[in-house]
Amino acid sequence: MQAAIDQRVCIHCGLRFRPTNHRRDFCCAGCQFVHDLIAKNGLGQFYDLQDGALPPVQSLVFQKRDYSWLEELSRSAAGSLTLDVQGLSCIACAWLIEKLFMKRPGALAIHVDPTLGRVDMRWQPGALDVADFGRELQSYGYLLGPPGKARSDASRALIPRVGLCAAFALNTMLFTLPRYFGMSADFQFAGVFERLALIFGTLSFVVGGSYFFVRAWKSVRAGMLHMDLPISLGLFAAYAGSVFAWTYGAHGFVYFDFVATFTFLMVVGRWLQQKMIERNRNQLLASQTEPASVRNLASGEKMNASDIRENIHYVVGPGQIVPVRSRLRSAAATLGLEWVNGESAAVTSQCGCVIPSGAANCGQEPIELEAMEPWVESLLAKLLRMTPEHAPHNPAATRFIQAYLFSVIGIAGAGFAGWWIGSGEFLPALQVLISVLVVSCPCASGVALPLADDLALWRLRGLGVFVRNTGLWARLQRVQNIIFDKTGTLTPETISLRNTDALLSLAPAERAVLLAMVRDSFHPIGACIREQLLADGVEPLQGAQPQETIGFGLELRQGNATWRLGRPTWASAGGEGDCVFARDGKPLAIFFFGEEPRSDAAGEIAALQERHCRVFILSGDRRAKVEAMADRLGIPRKHCQAEMSPQEKAEWVERFDAHDSLYIGDGANDSLAFDAAWCSGTPAADVGLLEQKADFYFLGRGLAGVRSLLDAATLRRRVARSVIAFAIAYNAGAIALCLSGRMSPLFAAVLMPASSLVSLAIVAIGLSPRRQNARSIGQPR
Repeated sequence: MQAAIDQRVCIHCGLRFRPTNHRRDFCCAGCQFVHDLIAKNGLGQFYDLQDGALPPVQSLVFQKRDYSWLEELSRSAAGSLTLDVQGLSCIACAWLIEKLFMKRPGALAIHVDPTLGRVDMRWQPGALDVADFGRELQSYGYLLGPPGKARSDASRALIPRVGLCAAFALNTMLFTLPRYFGMSADFQFAGVFERLALIFGTLSFVVGGSYFFVRAWKSVRAGMLHMDLPISLGLFAAYAGSVFAWTYGAHGFVYFDFVATFTFLMVVGRWLQQKMIERNRNQLLASQTEPASVRNLASGEKMNASDIRENIHYVVGPGQIVPVRSRLRSAAATLGLEWVNGESAAVTSQCGCVIPSGAANCGQEPIELEAMEPWVESLLAKLLRMTPEHAPHNPAATRFIQAYLFSVIGIAGAGFAGWWIGSGEFLPALQVLISVLVVSCPCASGVALPLADDLALWRLRGLGVFVRNTGLWARLQRVQNIIFDKTGTLTPETISLRNTDALLSLAPAERAVLLAMVRDSFHPIGACIREQLLADGVEPLQGAQPQETIGFGLELRQGNATWRLGRPTWASAGGEGDCVFARDGKPLAIFFFGEEPRSDAAGEIAALQERHCRVFILSGDRRAKVEAMADRLGIPRKHCQAEMSPQEKAEWVERFDAHDSLYIGDGANDSLAFDAAWCSGTPAADVGLLEQKADFYFLGRGLAGVRSLLDAATLRRRVARSVIAFAIAYNAGAIALCLSGRMSPLFAAVLMPASSLVSLAIVAIGLSPRRQNARSIGQPR
């Protein structure tokens, strides 16, 4: 109860969070920053248009990003450009982006599509800085990316089929109903009506049924059984039998209305299944396949990472990634190794040192390097290599389909043989065969279960959890072991300032100087301080040009004052703290930094352990830090692995995984382990590394997304079982009627949609918000 009382709703994104003394109304510094920016610029209508929770902003708005690619793209665009955009969630986001664009000089028109995650812009050539617009969008929580995101258009391709099949079904029923209502065979238009029913039934069979026939054939050729196979079987039997009966004038055995209606329902069900998954995928930018281009030192021209060869001398700019293992040729460099081993602290390297592939230049000056390997052999190339997604294969579903096909075909064949032998008449026996195959068509699997997926995905989106792979539902049933990376997963993406009061104690002018010093910093400490100051609305001192002393800190000379931020023994005479901000050698603020677990990490891990899940940590960080984090979170030390390389992580997962592990990570050093794990997820949706590999991603400052997903999967499984139980009971009764010879096309046409409605009702009730809340899905983050 106390935990519930401590929850508040973020004013910006609408998600629940645990407030801190420093930040009471916002879940993160990013949300506070964007909320203040929207209010400052008179864009408050954004919140009136908002139709649900937004993704929390987190640290995205404070990151330093390279937009040189956008500058080059816009120069050759001739005033028109289509880009991918990340962070769109509703019409309010589209409205905000359009308002920001149209305020700029030279802007002509813009169209934002939240469903596809795409923006189309037109402007007067030379009159608008598109890269600066990209930076402005980032400050509001949106990221622009180059066009070329790999999108699946499966749901869009189904829309014409849905429309056509709806029209065919209505017309088939229109020309079939007169016969059901007593139209005699000698009526002057009876023949016309029957031919039209045949035509529209055939069109539905071809347009809608072909979708399932092709997929069923491909699955059979691949040696797999898919639910499209029984759907195809029922459709083919109903259509072929109806054509045979129509040819011989046995109109009481014609099922064209069933063919058209069932095809329409199946196509609608498949469209539902596809569209939400695609929406989750389209919310992200395309994953990076190589880092940003570097400058060839010999020619002075830019070169792609894939063009780097051994012994080439090149230059990496501030904030950029070292693409291949190289030797440092600059005097010194400050490097971040988070992509390599997950370590959040920066290190200093001297000339001649070997720099690993994936290290980041955290300094404010370019560094010169000599490549020691080609790109294709580098660690980073392996980490960024995309692998095929898990095939949505479910052994239990395969066994069910096998049993279904064996049972239905066996019963239908036995009924046909029994009636033919017993009565000696072919058409009644054929009627029994067709009716058994028709009424046993898997309506529940074709319509109700896709709806269950759709509702579960929709609820999870409201909780900040986005599933990217429909095959995940089946795999989650087996998850018993949950493996976490440490830095950026169990902890926030950036290191934490433990004494935020030190910033608040500074005078406004001093905070302005401090922000000017860290405004362009890529160092983890500088980024952490910048995030805190910007969130508190601090404006930087203009015209300041700080200088970096590598390995020591930043210095700014302003008037007669010398400001320093860095090592205590360098910035001032004192030796306390992790970092000191000083003026003329006098300490103004002493900062302490460290890794803090996410606010709800201990509670969420305890809840996962109560579900009888074993929790592990795999980290490249030092053992002492890993074990200290494990102790704080209640994870046994024997479940912790430290100082692991990316390859060692993957090898450990391969040895340990028995198709029951869920790996949660956030950085490139987790990429190989993602490939080895049974399921994978990430809390990092703005890095461009793992979200395109992950089966799901989740947003927010906490870890509750993992438990929300597991709870949703459990509830969905219960609902699916209820639907299947009803389908079995329905089929048993319907098949009994078929075998007795009492089933008619009219009765079948009524039974099929009626059973579908009952199945949909089971899903709607089972996945209602009230039922989900009762089962504690989506605890506050």
